[in-house]
Amino acid sequence: MAKQPYYEFKVLLVGDPAVGKTSLILKYVENRFEREYKASIGVDFAYKIIEVGEKVSRLIIWDIASQERFAPYRSSFYKQTDGAMIVFDLTRPETLEAIESWMREIREHAGDVEILLIGNKIDLKKKRALKEADIQPWIDRYGCSYVETSAMSGDGVEEAFETLTTAIINRIEQ
Repeated sequence: MAKQPYYEFKVLLVGDPAVGKTSLILKYVENRFEREYKASIGVDFAYKIIEVGEKVSRLIIWDIASQERFAPYRSSFYKQTDGAMIVFDLTRPETLEAIESWMREIREHAGDVEILLIGNKIDLKKKRALKEADIQPWIDRYGCSYVETSAMSGDGVEEAFETLTTAIINRIEQ
């Protein structure tokens, strides 16, 4: 008999356009990668059961469109959020700088939820523009965990979702 989820968590992925949010979700939920970029429109959902230790959780993963034209609608998507991943592109430094506005938006509309920073596209080694020394001040500033991922290869993707889920469970069980 399959284990039943102990928990159900709403998790948001936010970040600038084309950082790989949708690709990370596709890799995590369906173990596939699409090379062609398709901008998210509004919001999309995915579901996955995850086991962390003895705990079973059902993640409801929200892929939120990041284009500026959707900004007025995003506030409603943050309601009842348990955790968020702020994704940036390791080949585009400006997406790291955008963390500040994403953090502000999360705090304003979701409150004090668990947040994980994700540096995506580690597979693009020759194009990488951000080093650990560039990222560490942001980790320190916001007190977040950090994971580097590749939606293409899958490196770090499971770890990212496990890290955030563990942090959420630890918070609610304290």
